[in-house]
Amino acid sequence: MARTVKEYDERYAEFLEVAQALFYSKGYEQTSVKEIIDTVGVAKGTFYHYFDSKVDLLESLVQALAEQLYAQALASLEPMLADETIGASEKFERLFAHVGQWKAANPGFVREAVHVFYQDQNVLLRAKMLEAATEKVAPLFAALIHQGVQEGTFDVPYPDEAAQFLFALDQALSQAVAHILLAGQDDPDAVSRVKRKLVAYERGIERILGVPDNSLQLIDLEQVEMWFSLFSEQE
Repeated sequence: MARTVKEYDERYAEFLEVAQALFYSKGYEQTSVKEIIDTVGVAKGTFYHYFDSKVDLLESLVQALAEQLYAQALASLEPMLADETIGASEKFERLFAHVGQWKAANPGFVREAVHVFYQDQNVLLRAKMLEAATEKVAPLFAALIHQGVQEGTFDVPYPDEAAQFLFALDQALSQAVAHILLAGQDDPDAVSRVKRKLVAYERGIERILGVPDNSLQLIDLEQVEMWFSLFSEQE
């Protein structure tokens, strides 16, 4: 049978698609380069024509996923973020509301992401995704903080560094919530524990931004209950 010759971009995309499926189903550490090559149906040399190693493939995959995910998210938020008539505090509140609404509307995706990225065998995959997310999101937070400082709303001596800490706090919250979710839905205190973490997270953001307690309304606790309900329905 004659070997199918594909264009460079098409073959590259195929490698990423196969790698994503295998990493998600088996875990990054448990997936070998040989398995990826066999699934794509190419010679070993073809793989190394595109990637130097499995880690190189992982980095390419993560960058592609980050570009796709954050490009879509930022495209929908861009008009609001660019509107100079909206204050920085309100932009923060609208940004968090948008994220919360998206999670409530996509419980299946959230469940899959939690299960995939917080598996022990996907530590490197999670680290790479965090690195890519930081690159995309931290500048957005920094821009909002700079705006708030210029308005006199935020008291932040070092906006760029504060944005990095803010994003790190967000990732710590995500990990804490993920561990509660992965522990199962039988814990009657799960929702209240997540609510406490979310309130602490909101107070932490206010400290970073130098604003009074309860001055930002970032978390809709009723939405948390609805989100948990939707998440449970997908089990």
